[in-house]
Amino acid sequence: MDQVQIVKKYLAKLDIENEAATLYIELVTHGHSSALQLAKATGISRTQVYRFLESLQQNGLVSGEQLSYGTLYRALPLENIEGLLANREAETAAIRRNLSAMTAALQALAGGTGPEAQVQHYYGQAGLKQVNWNLTKADKEFRVFEVAHLNQHLDQAFARRCREQFVARGLRTYDLTNAEKISLKTVEPVNSKLSEYRRIDPAILLINFELYIYNDVVTLVDYKQGHEMAMEIHHPTLKNMVQQLFDAMWSQATPLEIR
Repeated sequence: MDQVQIVKKYLAKLDIENEAATLYIELVTHGHSSALQLAKATGISRTQVYRFLESLQQNGLVSGEQLSYGTLYRALPLENIEGLLANREAETAAIRRNLSAMTAALQALAGGTGPEAQVQHYYGQAGLKQVNWNLTKADKEFRVFEVAHLNQHLDQAFARRCREQFVARGLRTYDLTNAEKISLKTVEPVNSKLSEYRRIDPAILLINFELYIYNDVVTLVDYKQGHEMAMEIHHPTLKNMVQQLFDAMWSQATPLEIR
């Protein structure tokens, strides 16, 4: 069985249709493309191409970049399915074990380099879960301009699984919020020695859009129902500047106790 069929068989276990897998592999092997270029390269009708691209975006495997002359689509790393897998761990254990092998297969198809991007886009509930799961990969700490707690955005089981990983990895977290109190039941499990919450007066800063800051990443997250999307910007200079803005606001904020 060749590498293309191996990857397609693997993606099929994630309920990704054969045509969608064909488009993803085309983007991996030939780089960014328009919907028209993908239709010509694969023989899939342009109408169907848009449908399958939307499905791939929902699964965090493709991003669309709006340009003045149209939209260019790019393949995102196969590892982006980790958040989805974490939510379905019991039924996808075999898929998780084979993730590294499938990534290697895609790298072989791309001539030895996997799909990379400085800006990564995520869509729908699966995308929002992925960017939150990516916080578990933070190096020692992360900062959040917080609109609401994670379990108010996403399902409670997933929120709890994320927080368990934060605690298990000993991550120090800083949450800046407009909320006036923090209830233990909404943020547990939590290590109170490592997790800090502070309230900033909305007259100073009204937090109505969430931002995550960690490693060399700034993540912008829109949880608005029907418009769920997120954008990860991998840029150390931008991250350092946004972190300075966060720390300036943090210094003006009031510590909150977890009760």
